Amino acid sequence: MAGDMDRQQDTASLATAPVRVRPRHYVLLLLMGVLWGLALSLAKIGVEAGGHPVGMGLWQVVTSSTLMLVLMLLRGRRLPLRGDIARFGLVCGGAGVAFPAIALFWCALYLPAGVVAIAFASMPLFTYLLSAMLGIEPAHRRRLLGVGIGLAAMALLVLPDSALPEPGLAPWVLLALVASVSMSVENTYAGGFRPPGTGSMELSFVRQATAALMLAPLAFATGTTVTAFESWGVAQYAATGNGLLSGTAFTILLYVIRTAGPVFASQTAYVITLAGVAWGMILFGETHSVYIWSALLLTLLGISLVRPEAPRSRIAVSEPG
Repeated sequence: MAGDMDRQQDTASLATAPVRVRPRHYVLLLLMGVLWGLALSLAKIGVEAGGHPVGMGLWQVVTSSTLMLVLMLLRGRRLPLRGDIARFGLVCGGAGVAFPAIALFWCALYLPAGVVAIAFASMPLFTYLLSAMLGIEPAHRRRLLGVGIGLAAMALLVLPDSALPEPGLAPWVLLALVASVSMSVENTYAGGFRPPGTGSMELSFVRQATAALMLAPLAFATGTTVTAFESWGVAQYAATGNGLLSGTAFTILLYVIRTAGPVFASQTAYVITLAGVAWGMILFGETHSVYIWSALLLTLLGISLVRPEAPRSRIAVSEPG
């Protein structure tokens, strides 16, 4: 559920350039939330069809990085070969893409898609908490309250015995939360160590391509690669769709950040969470306990409190997976 506001600003001038929210921005906000929410369900479809989480994760990031490379070439952009960009790719590709991608597919195999969406929605909360602990963001009472409410929401997912459809699924929720923390580490790092003079599209390609280089040896060593040189099945189509949807939504996100501002774009976190739950109900007939619905409401409330008020504040909405 996936992000990125600080990390994905197109230019440094965004902080001072005037932005105006227009009707099309609301349409795009809804569209990218729906696309990312559907990507979570496609992950579940892929692994249930027999795809291994490692191989599916590799396929997804290869698809996304290829899409970003094509967009870069179409726009005539080049990637400078610098040490800080390579370091950015190693940290962000590992913490923000490679590990969360595997975790997403593994959690999707055991958990309802809606629960995965709620767990991954905790990422903005962890991002702010880490930023406050490291002194990157001021420790504001309202936003810390939002973190506390979000943590209470996560507790509702794992502590009550009747919260999840089956007993013994709590460790998979915890894995999704660890993935959210990992993406938060990436956001916090990128917020302070973004390579200067490099556009967000180039940095997005770097993190995706580096993640592919990390996952490829693991997938080949474990024999879990999803091959393209045979008759395609549900796993191939689901992983390809996941990568294309995520890449498309991320490209829309970049445009919305540049034209409407990062605070407005950060509201996609609400849409992704709601869409992830809705797609799970539509595609899998998922039903949820009162604890899950309560966790959803508390998560949305926590995100609303953590969201900064000024466009120059740092916030992150990471791409799920």
